[in-house]
Amino acid sequence: MQQILEVVAVSHRYGATVALDNIGISVTQGECVALLGPNGAGKTTLVNLVVGLAVRQRGTISVVGRDPIRAVTRRDLGVVQQRIGFPRTLTVAEVVRGAAVRAGMPATAIGPVLV
Repeated sequence: MQQILEVVAVSHRYGATVALDNIGISVTQGECVALLGPNGAGKTTLVNLVVGLAVRQRGTISVVGRDPIRAVTRRDLGVVQQRIGFPRTLTVAEVVRGAAVRAGMPATAIGPVLV
């Protein structure tokens, strides 16, 4: 089976607060993984690092063999965050167009969606 996620010796701090301390996890293709723990355990920090929303401070993270901080890697990820919101100044068409472009599609690809 293909290695989908590899987190090795990852540590992350917010000032003096240790959010992650030498964390490791390995996920292979077809596995379903859940992160469980109390508030403040570092679950959100780990997800943010894995999807490239935060830059790791120590250790290595590989998503399908690539660094998650690279845009090309993030295009292959689908993540639903705890909270999601869009600026109220954007139209639905602008939100959908932006999603298409970030996924590597031409902006014109949204035509059928807006009909």
